[in-house]
Amino acid sequence: MTSGFSESEAHDTAPDWNHVDPATNVTFVLRTHLFVRVGPTETDRRPPGGERPRRRGRVLGGVVAVASALAVSLVGGDMSPVSAAGATVVPATVRSIDPIADSATRALALLRRDLARGEALSAAYLAARAGLADEVGARLWTPGEQFDEAWGQADHEHQVAVLGALTQLGIPYKRNASLPGVGFDCSGLTSFAWSVAGFRLPRNSTAQIRAAEPRTWDTAQAGDLVRYPGHVMMWLGVGKAVIHSPQSGRHVEIKFIANHRFTRSSVGDPTQ
Repeated sequence: MTSGFSESEAHDTAPDWNHVDPATNVTFVLRTHLFVRVGPTETDRRPPGGERPRRRGRVLGGVVAVASALAVSLVGGDMSPVSAAGATVVPATVRSIDPIADSATRALALLRRDLARGEALSAAYLAARAGLADEVGARLWTPGEQFDEAWGQADHEHQVAVLGALTQLGIPYKRNASLPGVGFDCSGLTSFAWSVAGFRLPRNSTAQIRAAEPRTWDTAQAGDLVRYPGHVMMWLGVGKAVIHSPQSGRHVEIKFIANHRFTRSSVGDPTQ
C-alpha cells in the first residue's frame, strides 16, 4: 500500500517564512515541499460500498503542494529541534494544517523547553495547552476545560505523548508505517507519540497493550493506550475521546469511540 509519493521525489525549497515569537522566544519555520504525483494514490480509489475519501491536498497540473510547519525551541541560546530520545519531532504536513496540529506543535515546543530547563511549567506553555484544549473541545463538542484539566493531571511524559500525537492530526493512514508527516498505521501513531516522550513501544497493537501496565478508566491518564481488538488508540483523558489512525483512506483523527468499542477496550500505561 503506497501513498503515491516518494521521498526521493520531494523537492525542498528554502524556508518561505520564519518568525520568532517575542513572548515565548520560540521560532516557527514554515517550509514548502512540492511532491510530484507519479500515479494513483490510496485516496483516489473508492472503497467498496463507500464514498470517495478526500484527496490529500490540492492537485494542480499533476503537482501537489504540501507544506510542513516546524516549531523550533531555543534552549540556552541554541536553536535545536524539539526532540526526545534523539528523534526529531516532525509535525504534520499541512495537508492538514489542521489548526489543532499547528497548535499542538507550538505547545510541544514550549513544554520541551520548560522540561529542558528543569523549571516549573511556564505560563506560556500553560496558556498554549489551554488554547489547544479549547480547539480539541470545540471539535468534539466538549468544554475545552475538561481536556486542559485532564492533561494537567497527567505527568509530563504523558503530556508530551499526547501533544506528540496531536501534531500528526490529518496525516494519512499508511499500513506498516510510523512516518511523521507522511503516514501511520494505528500502532505506528502510538509508537511515534511515545517515542517523543522517550519511550520505545513494541510495533503492533497486541504487543503494545501487553507490555503496558493495566489501568482502569478511573486510574488511566491522558496518553494511555486504549486497545480494541485489532486496533490501538490513545486516550485523550475525557470520556471516550481518543486520537488514532483508523484505516486505509482515512487520516489521524480525534473522536469519541462507540459504546460497544469502549466497553470492550483495555487500557494500559506504557511507561510502567
